[in-house]
Amino acid sequence: MDEPNDRRDLYEEFESEVVKRGNTEAFFDENDLIEIFDYASDYDNYIVKMEVLLYGAIHYPKSEALATRRAWLYYSFGDVETTSELNKRVGSAGVLNKLLDLRARNAGLELSDEEVIKALDGILEETEDFDDEGIIQFTDYAMELRLEKWLLQNKDRIQSKCSYPQTFLYEFADHLEENNDLPTAARLFEELTMFEPFNLDFWLRLATVQINSDDYEGSLSSAEYALAIDPDSMMGLRIKGASLYRLERDPETVVGIYRRIVESNEAEDTDVSTLAAALMETDRQQEAVEMLSKYIERHLDSRLAIDVLLVLDRDKAAPYVRSLIASDLLSEKDAVEWARNHVVHGQFASAAVVCLTYDEMKGFEEEIPFLIEISYFALRFDDVIRVYHNKFLKTKWPYIPAISFPYLMSLVRTGRRQEALDEAKDILNTVRSFHKNHNTSDMATLFRLTPASTAALLTGYIEHLKNIIHALKAPEQIPADEFDPMLQ
Repeated sequence: MDEPNDRRDLYEEFESEVVKRGNTEAFFDENDLIEIFDYASDYDNYIVKMEVLLYGAIHYPKSEALATRRAWLYYSFGDVETTSELNKRVGSAGVLNKLLDLRARNAGLELSDEEVIKALDGILEETEDFDDEGIIQFTDYAMELRLEKWLLQNKDRIQSKCSYPQTFLYEFADHLEENNDLPTAARLFEELTMFEPFNLDFWLRLATVQINSDDYEGSLSSAEYALAIDPDSMMGLRIKGASLYRLERDPETVVGIYRRIVESNEAEDTDVSTLAAALMETDRQQEAVEMLSKYIERHLDSRLAIDVLLVLDRDKAAPYVRSLIASDLLSEKDAVEWARNHVVHGQFASAAVVCLTYDEMKGFEEEIPFLIEISYFALRFDDVIRVYHNKFLKTKWPYIPAISFPYLMSLVRTGRRQEALDEAKDILNTVRSFHKNHNTSDMATLFRLTPASTAALLTGYIEHLKNIIHALKAPEQIPADEFDPMLQ
């Protein structure tokens, strides 16, 4: 939930004056410190929280509210014994004290759900008005123990105990969204917008849940409300553009929205890819290429933008691939994973650019069969032959299908049929000879397969080699596609 500016300003002032400058004489009253501590808790800033407690110990040593928060800090560190001791010193009248006592008693999850619910029911019954921190901690603990059903059943009762029920609804909805209960989260965020129809954050949270639920009409409507409040909201524009895009509606508006986002300082890689897709759908491929190139120039490590450019114009993308690899941000494993992301979409040519560039600049060592196969399916037959000769002629056992078949068929497809025939015969003889001199278990270790799988592999391997040889020896030239084992 958007924090009031005065609370955020207090936090920033304390961080600047006390944490960074060490000015312990800067004035903050007790209420200020409580607000700052709770704000820091929202962002897990333990440094600020500890500094608040140190400052408070000097200036407000008798503050029960700060003592309670000190106990909460110990609890966050897992020191249940000290937590209980400190909490007892303060007393048990406050909501935070009662919750902390419950947490300490149930630190090992000894209590049943029924016992926890009874304790929460007691706190709820005894509380006249939850403050923000109290209801946040109350809701958080119930959600930690997966008691969302109980919270829903008691929702109206809990809200009646909050002078500002929006805090409860927001915290509850936030947890539900995190747990992927999007329909219930959407209902709560919608209720928040009815409480405060001019709260930008509420509309944006509702729109986000709706678009993630594939409710594109709903997310479009909520985004429009958000933009009516703040026409410059990048998140509002992003959700509106995404909703229109997924509804396949008004592509020119989508282009205009995403162009504005991409030109802002808040642009994300996904914005760029969506704009590129929208430009493609309006027959502006060259404009998409130019936009991507300009964006990558400013964000050289943007893998997503480079990926999209690889699909649209590999020649334009190649220098950026080289630049990313040269930056030492990628290992061979990373390069292979990058390439696989293209393979799953059938983009073998893009995958080959990544792998071959990495091999040229740093050298593949472990995933050479993958490099050869990808190059083959990308129709980079000369590269297959080159890598095979550079990487495998010096090794003891290059004769596995993932290497041999792409190599032999690359020779065929580059018009070197006699060479392919000679190589196929040599590979077949080597495989047969090796098989005679080694049992299936030895071969299984070599292929890193079970004995049964190895036997099946060898049988199929030999038969495919024989088929290639027969085809190449045929009096009439048989088209490569008819005996390519990787197409059958």
